[in-house]
Parts: sequence; C-alpha cells; structure tokens
Amino acid sequence: MASAKASSRPLWIAIGATAPVAAAVALIALRDVMRNANVALVLVVVVVAIAVVGGREAGAAAAVSSALSFDFFHTLPYLRLRIASGDDIETTVLLLAVGLVVGHLAASERRARRSAEASRGEIRRIYRVAAQGANGDDAADVILATQAELTELLRLRSCRFEAPPFSQRLQRVERSGVLSLRDYKLRREGFELPAGGIELPVMGRGNVLGRFVLEPMPGSGVSLEERVVAVALADQVGAVLAATGSKGPRVG
Repeated sequence: MASAKASSRPLWIAIGATAPVAAAVALIALRDVMRNANVALVLVVVVVAIAVVGGREAGAAAAVSSALSFDFFHTLPYLRLRIASGDDIETTVLLLAVGLVVGHLAASERRARRSAEASRGEIRRIYRVAAQGANGDDAADVILATQAELTELLRLRSCRFEAPPFSQRLQRVERSGVLSLRDYKLRREGFELPAGGIELPVMGRGNVLGRFVLEPMPGSGVSLEERVVAVALADQVGAVLAATGSKGPRVG
C-alpha cells in the first residue's frame, strides 16, 4: 500500500500543477461578472481539494500554480506574468500564502486520519490472532495467520516461521521494536529492514520458542509503531506455543 502511494505521488504533483491552470482558464468566461477576489477563492478551493487527496507536495504545487494562473489569466495586463493593480498584487500574494498554509493543514489532517485508520487496523490484526489462540486453534494455523498479518503489516516479500535451533544468526527486531542494525536506511515510512532478512523472536514464558524471519520488499520502510505491533503479534504466537507445550512446527 505504501509503495502504491509513493508511486502515485508524482501523478498528484502533476495534477496539482495543472488543475489550477485549467480552473483559471475556465473562469476566463466569467471575467466580466466575477470579481478577482472570488476567482482567488475558487482557486483556493482547488488547492485544498488537491492537498486533501494528493498530499502536501501536490498541495504546494497547486498553490504555486494557482498564484501564477491568477496572475497570468485574471490580472491586467492579461496573459503576462505582470500585475498593474496594487490590489491584484495583494490578492496574488495572499492566494499563494493561503494556498500553501491551507494545503499544508489539509495534508496534515489527511495524514492524521490515515494514521488513525492504520492504528485501528493494527488493533484488528492483534485481535484476529489473539482470537485464534483463545479459540484453541492449532498452533500451526495461528502461525500461518500471523505470517499473513506480518507480511501485510510490514510490506514483506516473504515471512516464515523457524523453530529452534536456528540455522543462522540474523539481526533482530528487539522487544521495544528497535532494530539491531549495523547500517540504517531511512525511507519515507521508516527504516528499511535488511535485504537478507531479520528475525522477530517468538517469546513464551521467558524463553525463545521460535522466530519469524522477515524478508522485506526492496525500498520499503517500516515505522516503529508497525514494528511494535509485529512484536505483539509474535507474542500471541508465543502464548499459544507456551500454552500447548509445542516447540512450534516449521512453517515456510
């Protein structure tokens, strides 16, 4: 999901740069009956709409494009980036400032809403795995369900469970969600997991009962909050294994 958002960012920036131009051109027909202040308000609405849907960068592009389009199409002399009226200069400057500020606020609200939705989704993940354990599902089924949840949550290329003893040592996700990495690569969403895989220990009654080996999608970052949720999911598996006395089957 995060990679899809990243891939659509250039598209929304392009829309932010071109949509105000189209709106300004469409408003030329109303130039004789519509005051310039009202034209500016229409362009602010365009900026807000683009920022809400496309994000901060798209909103900023729309704000700059709106100011330039207002100057070019709706201030004398027309079709030139020059303004003869002092009032129009003020309107253009205010349009740019309001567009940037409102676009930033709209994008911030959008991110906050997405964060709240993500938090609710993470709680549902923990609940689904916990419900399987509470219902007495087989440990292998709980492990498979947790693999699916981890793969989606952390945007992994693959996820597998290994029972001890382990064939190789890997860097790990600590109980706090911190990564024990030697080299850190920061992406937009958070730190990138090692390409060769990282272990997420499965603990039960103070003992290591297994681990999930997480292999990431290249270029994808994982936030601290997502890693903490991953630890909580592994703990659900650990509780099931400890309760059943199972060592945990190897599930690829």
